[in-house]
Order: sequence, then structure tokens, then C-alpha cells
Amino acid sequence: MQSKYIHTAKAILFIMIFLIILSGISQILSPKDNTKNQWKHDYIAYGVLGEPENTVDVLLLGDSELYSSIVPLQLWEKYGYTSFSCSSKGQHLWYTTQFLLDTFKHQSPKIVILETDMIFRYFTMDNALLHSTEILFPALKYHDRWKNISFNDVIAPVDYTYLHSGKGYIYSDKIAPAKTGKYMKPSNNYAEITPANETYVKMIQSFCSNHGAKLVLMSTPSTKNWNMSKHNSIERFAEEIGVDFIDMNTLRSEIPIDWKHDTRDKGDHLNIFGAIKATSYLGMYLEETELLSSHKDDPAYNSWNEALDTFLRDNDLELSIFDSR
Repeated sequence: MQSKYIHTAKAILFIMIFLIILSGISQILSPKDNTKNQWKHDYIAYGVLGEPENTVDVLLLGDSELYSSIVPLQLWEKYGYTSFSCSSKGQHLWYTTQFLLDTFKHQSPKIVILETDMIFRYFTMDNALLHSTEILFPALKYHDRWKNISFNDVIAPVDYTYLHSGKGYIYSDKIAPAKTGKYMKPSNNYAEITPANETYVKMIQSFCSNHGAKLVLMSTPSTKNWNMSKHNSIERFAEEIGVDFIDMNTLRSEIPIDWKHDTRDKGDHLNIFGAIKATSYLGMYLEETELLSSHKDDPAYNSWNEALDTFLRDNDLELSIFDSR
């Protein structure tokens, strides 16, 4: 019996030593800034970490539908609202939650907008558990950084310096017309929302409520990813949890998307021309909430004007493009 206790104690001691070592290695391998060279994973979305503290009023969370559909600098130019799109390809809600938590460490958004496409993206709890483990021990995620490790990585404090000039929006002016024959065809069906996804949305809602932020569910235009059965489910779910729901796919007159011109990949995602229309409507919605104020005349926000100039210059655009609908 005593031998059994000794073996158990040794096993526990081994695990504790392993975790201590793993924690130490994680401190070294963790990115010391949010640049592409160090961060590697979705560095554009994590550009929000480089924004000055408490300067982002609207946090946008979602997948590629979102970073293709909403132009934060258009909201800045028209309303003086500051927003950032923490969106990434194929994003799952467990990853969305991490963007939310990381952003609120340095920001206090008044409005959080959750793009609904990922509410229907299936995942297992194993995926979520692995992600949580990577958060606790970043060495598991950034293990390949050992190749470029320097002494500075051992002693340097974390300093987020990277700012994305598009504030998370990824520009495209490609045009590939979409077929719309079955798009938003009337239906009384309801698409399934898994219990896991429902739980994560409710967790996000609770977090926002506890931090004084208004949660909004929003479906951006997409002929390939959206339909009436999904609309019906989100509409019912939004009513159940008591949040606003904006379905841009049903707002044909308010958001006059031309599916022959305003999509970059046959209806999957919008291009800049469609994004301007979607953003224009969102701006009007945000104004109606009366939760935001303009920062256009505040010298502390001059960097947003600089970002706008850079965005226009890099993409060879004129300011007047934001007036086209």
C-alpha cells in the first residue's frame, strides 16, 4: 500500500514539474507583440491589441463574411465612430470568445456585433478544450517560434505595436457575379443551432451585459451562406435572449446589393462595392442607438484620420467611394 502512495506521489510530482516547465517555456515562446512575424495566427484581427486603450467603441466579431462586409474606416469617415473587426477565416465561437476577452482587457466597447454565420458552424468540445489549453500554455500553439527565439524574447515585456490600417477589414475589388435563383427563398423551416453554439452566444451575451456593452446579432449579405431557415432560427434565438438582430439579407431596398457586381466570389463574400452598402446601413443603425458619439474633432483620435488616408492610398481609392451606393 505504501508503495502505491509513493508511485502516486511521484506521478503527481512529475506532472507538476512538467507543467511548471511548460509554463516557463510558454512565457518565452508567447508573442511579445502582435506583428505578423511574431503573432502568425490572425495578426490582422489581433491588430485591435495595438489600438490605444479605451478608444474602440464598436467591436465586430465574426468570420470572413464580416471582414469582407464591414468597412470600419467608412464608419469613422461618416460618423466619427471607432470600430474594429476581429474577424478570421472559418472562425468558431470558442475562438470568438477569446477575441472578446482579449479586446476587453484594453478596450471598453459600447456595442459588440456578432456575425451570425458562425453560429451554425459545428465544432466539438474537444476543439474548445484544446483551444483553452493553448491559452493556458501558449507553447502548444507557438511551438514553432523556437526557431527564431532571441534573448529579447526571454526578458522583453509584451508590447503590442501593430496597427492594421483597415481596422480589420480586408479589401477586395474583384468582381465575380452570383446566381440568386434560390437566394432567400421563403421557408418556414428552422436551421439547427447546436447546444454548444447556443451556450457560447449566451456566454458572450452575459459577458457584454456585465461589461456595459450592447450585443447585436448581424447577418451580412451572402447568397451562398445564408437562407430563410437560418434567418428564422436566428430571429427566434435573438428574441429569446433579448438582443437586436439585423439580417442584411432581408433588407433589399435598404441595402441594394447588386449580385452581378458587388461580390468577389460568386456570392460567398462581398467586395468593396457591396461592403460600402452594408456599412452604410450599419452606420445608420449605430446612429439610431444613440450610444455612440463622434470623435472626429478630438485630437486624440488623429491616428484614425491617418489610417483612413493610408487605407485610401494603399487601395488607390478616392474618399468619394464611401458616397456610392
